[in-house]
Amino acid sequence: MLITNLGSGGAQRVFHDHTTVFAESYNGLQIVFDKEEDKSLFSSPYRLADLRVDDENTVQAKAGPLMRLVSRSRKLKRLVEKEGLDIVISHMDGANWVNVLSRSRARKVLVVHGTIMHDKGQHPVMQWLRKKLIIPFIYNRGDLTVAVSEAIAYEMKHFLGVKNVVAIPNFFDEQAIADMAAAPLPEEYEKIFSKYKVLINSGRFAEQKQQRHLLPVFRKVLDEEPGTKLFLLGDGPLRKELVEEAQGLGLRVYHPWDGAGEEVTEDFDVYMPGYLSNPFQFLRQSTMFLFPSGWEGFPLALCEAMITGIPVLSSDCPTGPREILSPGTFDASYSLDEVQPSDYGYLMPMTDKKDFSAAWTATILNLLRDEDSRKRLGDAARERAKDFGKEKIEDKWYRIISDQLKAGNA
Repeated sequence: MLITNLGSGGAQRVFHDHTTVFAESYNGLQIVFDKEEDKSLFSSPYRLADLRVDDENTVQAKAGPLMRLVSRSRKLKRLVEKEGLDIVISHMDGANWVNVLSRSRARKVLVVHGTIMHDKGQHPVMQWLRKKLIIPFIYNRGDLTVAVSEAIAYEMKHFLGVKNVVAIPNFFDEQAIADMAAAPLPEEYEKIFSKYKVLINSGRFAEQKQQRHLLPVFRKVLDEEPGTKLFLLGDGPLRKELVEEAQGLGLRVYHPWDGAGEEVTEDFDVYMPGYLSNPFQFLRQSTMFLFPSGWEGFPLALCEAMITGIPVLSSDCPTGPREILSPGTFDASYSLDEVQPSDYGYLMPMTDKKDFSAAWTATILNLLRDEDSRKRLGDAARERAKDFGKEKIEDKWYRIISDQLKAGNA
């Protein structure tokens, strides 16, 4: 199992889940680029190895990304031979490149966690190179590409020319999440959730997640429904901007950063408590989950909210939300201009649409005033999330591993 780094990201969490499951049946390693830089939040049954380059060749380490890529690929090949590895399953672009370029004897399974065509986090020149040259070259030289959503698989096949692609969604331990969700809230928060209606979002404070667009929407909701609260769980590079933008809208913000030192009381409008060891207890007691992302892969946070049984509103962004909330209605254009109700939640216009704010505000207000609809959607969301349970999805992975082992021994 190979990944660029360990940490708190969605791909890293999926990587951890995979190592935990596969360790029940296979001997293996988890391999990162540099374990000295990693402070993993997750324990794994697999031994940790790395592909550091500066400990063996300082010239290569300082020669730039290309030489580091070459050096890591060579180290991976040596590690495959030393450990007798039959398959290397790699996660994320950089790790996938190293896996293929190693030219090791191991079978190479490449896992793609995010949209390629709609990734706005890339420099335009690099994005052009990825789409036109790098992705087709690299991924057609692996043995199998696994996309975490049907939409990503469609991109890989139809836009990027990758031939051997299958889609397997991320999986979730429903019982573990349900157990954590059942835990009582800290007393200071329990008072808020028991008295007020709460809108909630969970994710990294980054441009991809688009939380800042929720703030003016919430301002309008609060004007219509005084006492409504907004919880933004997480942290990230846009933390300061989110706090300042909320305050600029006249919203009272609770946050623990910059020496704020304020107690949690019901006097705030927006609560930003940071990363929580158990966000599920907050999700379960919320009124609805808001997910305005600009692009995704197969969003963990959306499914986790559904598992806790609350109604969800998600942007119809690439990729993942549509096949989760409205399976069988794939549309590669992502041009939704109006609210689209589904059996499992609401698909909403993305934040770059002209009527984004009005559509989200109206839908939130309608649900706040309709308890029966909230319960129906929450129950349906919980039921839909069962399709991504660990037992169902891990069987698909075991079949892939079995097939690759047979092909390697042929």
